[in-house]
Amino acid sequence: MPWAANTVRSTTCSLPNNHMTRAQFQQQMARINSWLLVLLAFVLPVSTSITSVTAVLFMAGWLLEGDFKRKFEEIRSNPMSRVVLVYIAVLLVGLLWNDQLAASASGIQKQWKMLLMPVFLTAVRPEERWRILWAFIAGMSLMMLSTYLAWLGFIEHTGVPPGQLTKKSYHVVYNPMLALSIYLLLYQLIWGRLQSWLRLVLTGLAALMIINMFMTEGRTGQLAFFILVGVLLFQYLQTSPWKAALALVLVPPLIFFASYHLSPTFKHRVDLAKKEVEIYKQNPKTSVGQRLFFWEHSWRIFQEAPLTGVGTGGFEAAYAERNKRLSPHMPATDNPHNQYILSSVQLGLVGLASLLALFVTQLWLAWKSKDDWGKVRLAFPVFFMVVNLTESYLLIHETGILFSLLCAVLYKLPSVADASLEGRRQEKSATLPAELRTR
Repeated sequence: MPWAANTVRSTTCSLPNNHMTRAQFQQQMARINSWLLVLLAFVLPVSTSITSVTAVLFMAGWLLEGDFKRKFEEIRSNPMSRVVLVYIAVLLVGLLWNDQLAASASGIQKQWKMLLMPVFLTAVRPEERWRILWAFIAGMSLMMLSTYLAWLGFIEHTGVPPGQLTKKSYHVVYNPMLALSIYLLLYQLIWGRLQSWLRLVLTGLAALMIINMFMTEGRTGQLAFFILVGVLLFQYLQTSPWKAALALVLVPPLIFFASYHLSPTFKHRVDLAKKEVEIYKQNPKTSVGQRLFFWEHSWRIFQEAPLTGVGTGGFEAAYAERNKRLSPHMPATDNPHNQYILSSVQLGLVGLASLLALFVTQLWLAWKSKDDWGKVRLAFPVFFMVVNLTESYLLIHETGILFSLLCAVLYKLPSVADASLEGRRQEKSATLPAELRTR
């Protein structure tokens, strides 16, 4: 029956094609993964468990997306990912001279966050960089709100001294991340193209964050804040060296002086640190005293194997053995609270060189930058170089992932990015509104 055949053909032709091609599927997964990075940036300051779940979801999406040839080529060709992989390779080689398998595995496990950087790199879309940074600032704003609620008495944290506005030891990561958020906000206020209402809102948010910096207890974050203020002043006044020098001499000390006299919390923490340094020889069992003690003993361990160290994961056993012999009255530790010392003790000068190579590469890429991201690319390694002086921040969950994520965001090569996204963007560009973009 000719009419029936024609009807079947007509009906068949009119049916929509519900089968997604491989290219369309990869495009959809790339879009999902891009939004998962935004979500990761938001939850990073909020919850370690949600951050871990989001990271797992991202990795699953990354594997489902495929396109591994393009991804591996981007990882291979990017200077930042190469130096991260060298850093990981040095850690792996360091397993050879630590005969304690469990300790070696622990040493690698603590560094798993670094392995995320090359993976993140292949998922970042250059036009969405600020979307990820705004998500991070939003997450930090939420946590800042919780500290103000605690200050007003609406929230009460258990197991913390009276007056502490953050839960347990959260100030260790909260204040450094707050310092970075303040820098990013001030950067936008100075160089961003903002509508008047948004500029007013962000000015108020930056003011609240700066006040909050000295209401909370993280001294490392406060130090990072002063350094980043200096970096920002230098960047703003770099065309006038004399003005820049004068601002660097005057502004940070003035902020310190005002904060010291206006914030009881900041004054107490500064005075306490000063006192603990003064009584270090008589009583090293203080917050600052223990750090100084750990550094002193770690230096002695380093001197015994300066070239290759005690092996990946070997710090804890080496320190415990020395501590038992020479200072049994002091607590042992698995962390000297200094990333440079930890790398030097575990992997000697080779390990220290691989760590410093991370920051040198970032500074080099910042210096080479021809776009508007050069200033942020410079501030980021300065920030991490400072905070790593008082804690091993690449090991800590929040800051380790933050390092990997923002490395991918800031140091993705535009040329590689353009090539990687050709033919994959049929949807509309998912850029931020104009008022949230930088020049």
